[in-house]
Amino acid sequence: MTVTPAKRYISAKRILTRCSRAAVSSVVVSVLLGMASGSIAEDKLFYRYLDEQGVPVINHQIPPEFAQKGYEVVTARGDVIKVVAPAPSEKDAALMAQQRQREAELARWDEELRRRYSSVADIDAAKKRKLAQVDGSIAILKSNVRNLKSQIADQHAQAAKSERLGSAVPDSVLRTLAGLEEELQLTEGQIEQREQQYRNIDHKYERDKERFSIIHPD
Repeated sequence: MTVTPAKRYISAKRILTRCSRAAVSSVVVSVLLGMASGSIAEDKLFYRYLDEQGVPVINHQIPPEFAQKGYEVVTARGDVIKVVAPAPSEKDAALMAQQRQREAELARWDEELRRRYSSVADIDAAKKRKLAQVDGSIAILKSNVRNLKSQIADQHAQAAKSERLGSAVPDSVLRTLAGLEEELQLTEGQIEQREQQYRNIDHKYERDKERFSIIHPD
């Protein structure tokens, strides 16, 4: 079969077209791979922190001693993804724990006030009842003190009478005196405790009133 120049030209053109397409495809693939590699590099995260001299360092990992001082998570381009604050010192951590405890105690106090009272007048009424109970207890103890002092006076009188008669004070009188004086000391101590309890109750209810006025300003 005879191949004309025209046919040879068409065949050569087709071969060149195929080669061009292959070259273009190869270039496109290379570009896409390059873009993917760049994207992967950009997506990779690093740590930026200060070394012992205070110089910023960017690395794919961070030593624990530097992590405690705070750091940033950044991309390869330097974009900040996350900021981690320095770990608090022992003193700051203790202060924070105390603050959390105070806040928790305050929340419990507020809850109790809301549950028990509807107004400041309710707190005043509760205070009055509680102080009246303590007052009653103090009155009883003071009455006991008067009785004990009276009994002690009687025993001293008996002891003095024996001495005037030139006799030794009976052991029964001495034992009774010792017991009465011990009981008197104990009772007087109880009165002091009740009086302190009275002051504590008064202070507590006044604080409750102040706090209630804050959480219920109306």
